[in-house]
Amino acid sequence: MKVAVLGALEEEIELLKSCLDGARSFEKAGMEVFEGSFDGIRVECVKSGMGLVAAAAATQFLIDAFSPDALIFSGIAGALSNECGIGEVVIGNSAVFLDADMNLISQDKPHLDQFSSDPHLADLASLALKSLHIPHITGKLASSNRFIGSKEAKEKAKGQSGAEAVEMEGAAFLQICSKNDLPALVLRTISDGACTQYSSFHHFDTSSYSHQSNKVVMKILELLSSEKVGGKL
Repeated sequence: MKVAVLGALEEEIELLKSCLDGARSFEKAGMEVFEGSFDGIRVECVKSGMGLVAAAAATQFLIDAFSPDALIFSGIAGALSNECGIGEVVIGNSAVFLDADMNLISQDKPHLDQFSSDPHLADLASLALKSLHIPHITGKLASSNRFIGSKEAKEKAKGQSGAEAVEMEGAAFLQICSKNDLPALVLRTISDGACTQYSSFHHFDTSSYSHQSNKVVMKILELLSSEKVGGKL
């Protein structure tokens, strides 16, 4: 079984790539690809870069180059809902674009106005989070090419999307996976309240939140490995 794992930032993949057995790396399509195994599962791990286009391009590259059986996007997000506390994880059962005319976008495959994580992968994520004793919710993510960093922008994003959290890649990632008929999952650890301007935010150390998401991904890989051994996949 092969699983592709993406993160927008280096810190969002560094823990997983350091735990890969027999890891090797090479550069392709402007990215450094890390390939190895984790608990018997072949893993391709990539830093996509920030933004919707970067996420979509990296996702399609991984699909074309490695034919993964499933894909996971892991990282951080800003909270839009009061239900999301700092350090809690959102399982993105759906994701929507901010500032996009979905009446136009949905005219092409997969003909959707929002994009969903695979239910089975979401269930495994929930099991993983429970076993790690990490507080979490299942909810909607809003994806934007703009960093949401003020109360006004936060309220606007919340009103437009009805999402629990905001980030910059999830909807594009899920859209490409859906186009390719592949199961996918987005996981986000809440690192902030989506009210801090990026000029200040990018000085914050968010590695602990990114690493937490990576720990959940690794637990999901363990669960997938157990299913493979048990003949469920």
